[in-house]
Amino acid sequence: VEARAKMCLAASTAGMGFGNAGVHLCHGMSYAVASQVKQYWVDDYPKLNSDEENGHGLVPHGLSVVINAPSVFRFTGNLDKSDPLHKFSADRHVECATILANARLQRRGNTGQEIPSQRAMRDQPGDALANELLELMHELDIPIGIRKLGYSEADVEELAKGTLPQHRVTKLSPRQPVDLEQLTSLFKEALDM
Repeated sequence: VEARAKMCLAASTAGMGFGNAGVHLCHGMSYAVASQVKQYWVDDYPKLNSDEENGHGLVPHGLSVVINAPSVFRFTGNLDKSDPLHKFSADRHVECATILANARLQRRGNTGQEIPSQRAMRDQPGDALANELLELMHELDIPIGIRKLGYSEADVEELAKGTLPQHRVTKLSPRQPVDLEQLTSLFKEALDM
């Protein structure tokens, strides 16, 4: 009971954080990934016979968000230097990449590895964050790329169209505009990382 109470408090706190800080493209893209999946199913999740008969799989919400994140962070972290949000966006991407890199080294026991320099991260902040997130996903055995969920190039445009109505989150992206062309490109990159 105590563990459930703590999990409930953690989930509520996270929800308040998301509600106040906002989420953007990873979240908006997740709805299409989760709703259009055909066959993927997470091990140990119960299946009903009707699920298999209807040809519908299940992608948990957290997975549908994180699987697009490397593609999104490459997009949002590499703003044109003339964009007024460039420094702010780069700083946030570098800060997150640094936190993930330090945590990675700590988990691995600081075996003489070093994190990329701040200068290297600043040169490509989106790539720095995407790469650190991919390291964590590999470590946690999370599927890399939406192709692992059963998607292919033939699905990319429908995934992009399924994301377009999510204005409340797509408009929070630091890089604008986010239209069908950008979303299609993001999903293409998210196929295989």
